[in-house]
Amino acid sequence: MARKWNYDVSDIRSAMMEGALQAWFSRAGGTPSKALLDTMMTHAFSAARELVEVGSSETCATSAEHLIADAAHEEDSTLRASSIIDATTVRDPDTDERIRGERTGALLQRMGVMDHVKTLHDKLRNGCRDEVDSPALTPTQAGRSWVDGRNLYYRISDLLPQYIGFSEAANIIGLSESQASKMARKGSLPFRVLWIGNSRVVAVKSLMHTLDIQDSIVHPDDVENGASHLGEE
Repeated sequence: MARKWNYDVSDIRSAMMEGALQAWFSRAGGTPSKALLDTMMTHAFSAARELVEVGSSETCATSAEHLIADAAHEEDSTLRASSIIDATTVRDPDTDERIRGERTGALLQRMGVMDHVKTLHDKLRNGCRDEVDSPALTPTQAGRSWVDGRNLYYRISDLLPQYIGFSEAANIIGLSESQASKMARKGSLPFRVLWIGNSRVVAVKSLMHTLDIQDSIVHPDDVENGASHLGEE
């Protein structure tokens, strides 16, 4: 549910707990324990589904000027509130690209993996990549690459392992290993299974496609800028 509706997992769990408690307190006297458990589980999942399908009803209670005032966001921060941009309203492809890269860099910085990311960036800047593996460029990206003298763009999947274990991949999409094995034999598994030696693996790019996770193209400069912004907070 969290992946499909982009909802916070803790909110979904809270809704499930509330649904289960409502079933508990509204139970009839003498209800068998198994029937009560089934009722509580049904109410829990119904409450979670109602939450994600309705969507967020939160709205801004004040005028936008107070949110984007040209004043320091925090007294000890060099970032200003006016730098907050709604990426969904950006129409310029170059600006959208830079925002996407900086948001990615901020996330990677928060995860504590920028050292690993910068290792890849150094390889790209030193020309240690076959150009065949480089993503195709848009006209605006081609102009930026002309300034750099080379194509430094890469996909987010380049930061990830090439393969993931079969059981881990099955767990990610909510299947047990035995269920996934049966589906693989029937040819109904949503991702492709490969054999490396005696082990079954799944390509990470294939799994991302199955989960509808966008394999964004980013530029090292933007990613590093986003990480440095977060470090200034």
